[in-house]
Amino acid sequence: MAGDLTGSIAGSIFIIGLVVASVLLVLLVATLVRPSLRIWPTPGEKSWQSYVFWPLFRGLNVLAFLAAVASWPGGALGLPIWLRVLAALVLAVSVAIFVYAFRVLGRDNSYGASDGLVTGGIYQWSRNPQNAMLIVVYGALALTADSGPAYVLCGAMMLVYALMVLLEEPWLAARYGDDYRAYCRSVPRFFNVRRVLG
Repeated sequence: MAGDLTGSIAGSIFIIGLVVASVLLVLLVATLVRPSLRIWPTPGEKSWQSYVFWPLFRGLNVLAFLAAVASWPGGALGLPIWLRVLAALVLAVSVAIFVYAFRVLGRDNSYGASDGLVTGGIYQWSRNPQNAMLIVVYGALALTADSGPAYVLCGAMMLVYALMVLLEEPWLAARYGDDYRAYCRSVPRFFNVRRVLG
């Protein structure tokens, strides 16, 4: 009986997450194809885009984590426990790096304000360290959970963060002009592997 209830809750979380992910991804891809729609970055706090984007985005973040927890102990791919533990450690480190990058950029800039172009600190290694780390977080979460629902919703979340980066770039170029374009030429979009290896 308890197992049926747990399965029902996990199934509901997954279905709601799938709907939210589908709507959010369609809107982001539509913005990529037709920039005048611009769901992200939102034009302002009281815009329709803000009222649509933020609940979908925050909801999918929560639902992906809930799907991972609700489907525990997983085992969809039969990953060995040492790999799942390693993924959990990568998840924890990635969250810490994300928090650091968030603090460097500032809350307002992180949520779509244009409070100045930040190019120092961790931002000399990646133009998007927050999104890059969150992509790693969700990949690691999916491996830790090793469940179908977690793979699907975490994969959707990873795609959302990648699309957000692509959508931010023209907006940032319009805000910061040549300074941003020069920054783009010297610092990669996600990970500066060449600098790390050098």
